[in-house]
Amino acid sequence: MAKRDYYEVLGVPKTASVDEVKQAYRRLAREYHPDVAKENPKVAEEKFKELSEAYEVLVDPEKRQKYDQLGFPGVETEFGPGGFNWQNFTHVGDLEDLFGASPLFQQLFGGGFGSPFGGGRVRSPTRGGDVEVTVRLPLAAAVHGAKPTIEVPHTSRCPDCHGTGAEHGTALETCPQCHGQGQVRQVHRRGYTQLVTVTECPKCHGAGQIILKPCPTCRGTGRLRQVERLEVTVPPGMEDGGVLRVPGHGSDGPTGVPPGDLYVQVVFEGTDRVRREGQEAYTEVTVPLSTVLLGGEITVPTIDGRAALKIPAGTQPETQFRLRGHGFPRLHGSARGSLFVTVHVEIPRSLSGRERDLLREALQGGAAAPRREGIFHRRSS
Repeated sequence: MAKRDYYEVLGVPKTASVDEVKQAYRRLAREYHPDVAKENPKVAEEKFKELSEAYEVLVDPEKRQKYDQLGFPGVETEFGPGGFNWQNFTHVGDLEDLFGASPLFQQLFGGGFGSPFGGGRVRSPTRGGDVEVTVRLPLAAAVHGAKPTIEVPHTSRCPDCHGTGAEHGTALETCPQCHGQGQVRQVHRRGYTQLVTVTECPKCHGAGQIILKPCPTCRGTGRLRQVERLEVTVPPGMEDGGVLRVPGHGSDGPTGVPPGDLYVQVVFEGTDRVRREGQEAYTEVTVPLSTVLLGGEITVPTIDGRAALKIPAGTQPETQFRLRGHGFPRLHGSARGSLFVTVHVEIPRSLSGRERDLLREALQGGAAAPRREGIFHRRSS
């Protein structure tokens, strides 16, 4: 594929500042990162590499000046033989801030961020992996709170080998290929140019040590897949789709590293009776025609039961009533919002003769008027 102009790749003008270049790169990198891109992963990875190469040049004043003056030939010497190489990407910290230690880094950097001059290091995780679960609760739990018990699948250190992967009582051996560094250096010479790349050791996979006798419990992995039963507290006023963080209940990290966190997404199951909008609740009821004409008392559905509602005589169809204190509370608050009740009127489809006469009498305010045969009276001869 023919190389595109770096400014075109990032979608910025030649007069763009360094901050504008960074903003454009961060936006496009999030879009084309292979872990989240919607298109083919291989195509996304190529675009991601293209973005990073353009960023490597345009964010560096010296490289950018050479590129503006000489084009691609002006920066080829900066990348070495073969052009842009991930092992030489000097702005890897920007990627780490964007995406963390994603699988893409394992692929591009061989498990660690190495220096092209052999000063690389293996980046050990600072804690274990996070775990995400979803819990579904009835809508009433958003009012009163709940303490559901959930099952959390995660990985933990093997209790027999304590996460080393070696059988209890046996020792680990320093990797003879990387001498415990977890990385190997490869030197490529082309004429007067020397290129040094640092990759993960293929023998110990970056651990720096080799297991002589694998632990039979975890088969040398040092990890076990387990399911933990845990009670979590959902506070009143929790929003639908809200997330609770439970520190220290994620997956265990390597030895000496604290476990990750548990994130619980709370989903409230809706009902046909009550609808939620923030602190307010909404419902609808259908009442007989006689009730809106004469007045009366009805019961209406609420979030956690039913409540009485007085209907004044002469209430019009689609009137909305307000019941204070029957809505949802604010998170970490006590006062509840209101329940709004919309009244629909049930119109009878048919009436008996007696019902018609009574209704006509009521609407005319007295006895039914006699029927007339015609508009004009006949004169006597």
